Amino acid sequence: MKPWQLRDNLFFRVLQSAQEAIVLPQFVAIAVRPRPGVWEYVRVNVYELSVDHLTVAEYLRFKEELVDGECNDSYVLELDFEPFNATFPSPTRSSSIGNGVQFLNRHLSSNMFHNKESLEPLLAFLCTHKHDGHVMMLNDRIKNISKLQSALARAAKYILKLPLETPVDNMHQILQGMGFERGWGDTAQRTSETMHLLLDILHAPDPSTLETFLGRIPMVFNVVIMSPHGYFGQANVLGLPETSGQGTRLIPDTKGTTCNQKLERIRGTEHTHILRVPFRTENGILRKWISRFDVWPYLENFAECNIAHALDKTKYPASDIYWRKYEDKYHFASQFTADLIAMNNADFIITSTYQEIAGSKYNVGQYEGHTAFTLPGLYRVVHGIDVFHPKFNIVSPGADMSIFFTYSNKERRLTAFHCSIKELLYDPEQNDEHVGMLSDPSKPIILSMARLDRVKNLTGLVECYGKSSKLRELVNLVIVGGYMDVKKSRDREEMAEIERLML
Repeated sequence: MKPWQLRDNLFFRVLQSAQEAIVLPQFVAIAVRPRPGVWEYVRVNVYELSVDHLTVAEYLRFKEELVDGECNDSYVLELDFEPFNATFPSPTRSSSIGNGVQFLNRHLSSNMFHNKESLEPLLAFLCTHKHDGHVMMLNDRIKNISKLQSALARAAKYILKLPLETPVDNMHQILQGMGFERGWGDTAQRTSETMHLLLDILHAPDPSTLETFLGRIPMVFNVVIMSPHGYFGQANVLGLPETSGQGTRLIPDTKGTTCNQKLERIRGTEHTHILRVPFRTENGILRKWISRFDVWPYLENFAECNIAHALDKTKYPASDIYWRKYEDKYHFASQFTADLIAMNNADFIITSTYQEIAGSKYNVGQYEGHTAFTLPGLYRVVHGIDVFHPKFNIVSPGADMSIFFTYSNKERRLTAFHCSIKELLYDPEQNDEHVGMLSDPSKPIILSMARLDRVKNLTGLVECYGKSSKLRELVNLVIVGGYMDVKKSRDREEMAEIERLML
């Protein structure tokens, strides 16, 4: 067969989409991913040159045989989460992954448009929605859709006569008599806009209007961000492990931070605090920081909630089938189990990018890596997480423009630090703050700033730079990476990366 004929061959296109292959003579089992979120499994008989489709369980059995040499299905715990979501509407296009709220709004508005009875659940929600026992939207004066429409028309006519900035307290009594509570807005203008949105939905539902209206309803009253293992504080935590979270762990031995305070008000806010809960053992409070890979024994008594998962499965290749090899160091069996339960139990999963959910054409996403996998000898997951589920939503991170600005805005540069920065970069005298120096200030700088974590691979960047004479000739490299002394770190991976970096 000619090379150009091979490229047009169906089997070649299968190979292009292959993510992994398992060779167990006389077969080759292949996991095929034709597009993000979609997986197929085939088995090639190399002697007969035949191809058969495999079920997920059959493919995972190949992986188990690769590790253990045999597989006895009679004693395998097989997990399938698909039935729990089978009746829930989900998109089918890979491009729709991560747009769950948008999809649900389209689905709901479409049902409303074709079936007016579908408006009844919306009415029921507006009548029963409460906060702290107080009805937020509609009271018992409104019983059906017809009464709702007429009440909205009367309320809109009344509000039209008021100044736009009229506070809700000044009109609450009259609106309450019509059937409306305080959740429609804090001013006459806001209340009028919300009511007109609902009127539009009742007359001609469309996804954009429905999304805007639902976004107006007060439903989120408390937000808690959990980080059970890291240093989270407002000062002196830069470069320390895992510095994110609003509800976090209390660490008595704090290394000069405020992480030993149980409750700390966040500066510049009125209603935001850092709450720190300690890890407890039979011998009392755990006083020192420990790696995130070692926190699992403490989580059950730490908080009755879903703890944010680490998603380490795709960061450590083959960590599922060879989980026993890593168990003493990383406790992947506990971690992957917790990840699986947390992801399936969550109502919403918010990510920063599409790639985090479903990767790209050639790379598997972090969540997608939990679609199907096996921990040989422990359990097999035939349907883990469905990345098409509308619980997945992308909210891209923003930037505080009072802190960040474009390089061309020279007036806002912190020029007072320039001398100190130059000293760090170009001073030949070494100290605890910097190692090495830049001998040619005229070269542009490649700057990378992150903690020395294996997954962030700053050591790989340094190695690449060191091996490329052309790159060294053109640019300088500056790494801002936290500790430089392995004795100051207590994180296993960071210690290994420091040693590798300093070789």
